[in-house]
Amino acid sequence: MKKTILAILVFVTALGAQAQSLFWDSSDPDKSVTLGARLGWNFASMAGKGSNFFDCRKGVAFGAEVDINLIKSFSINTGLYFTMKGTSLDVTKQIDDMMGMKAKATMAVNFIELPVYASYHLRFTPDSGLQIFAGPYFGYGVYGKAGIKLRDAEEYKSDKVKLFSDNGFHRWQAGIGLGASYTFSDRYVVGLQYQWGVSDVAELVDNQWNLFQLSVGYNF
Repeated sequence: MKKTILAILVFVTALGAQAQSLFWDSSDPDKSVTLGARLGWNFASMAGKGSNFFDCRKGVAFGAEVDINLIKSFSINTGLYFTMKGTSLDVTKQIDDMMGMKAKATMAVNFIELPVYASYHLRFTPDSGLQIFAGPYFGYGVYGKAGIKLRDAEEYKSDKVKLFSDNGFHRWQAGIGLGASYTFSDRYVVGLQYQWGVSDVAELVDNQWNLFQLSVGYNF
């Protein structure tokens, strides 16, 4: 009986240690810094007042990711990315009488973004695992334009205007990001994230840029 009880205690202790190692490993990381390249597909939208009239804009994002590994289960996830955002508005759907004319307005904005995410690592095998991250991001608008296209039975017209000049649009943006990625073969990464903008798009406008993103990547 004593041997049985001792064996059970040893088994429970080993199981607890294994579970602790699986969900939280505070030992030193294999690498202090992990570098990677990322390519993403964006589905951007405008949130805030009247945002239900706007459609999402598809785009891409690419850049370099840096994981500063503090312990095996925790890192600071950052990097530098080029990210496309924006929105579109089908004016024809919103106005009942366009007298046979079709009109569509678009807004395209591109940012350089710097995330600073707290990242939790859950390792399933030595070369695969799940990474969950959340935190703030900061962006700077490098290019933006707004345009409208008008078309009827006889002619087609379009007009464009640059943003981020003296028209009140804000270059500097900030928000909160939340996402997860899965690494396999210790190199290849697939991930998704959502960004909630907290900065207004422009002066006197209570709207923010939101973004859903799917991504793939490679760790060096």
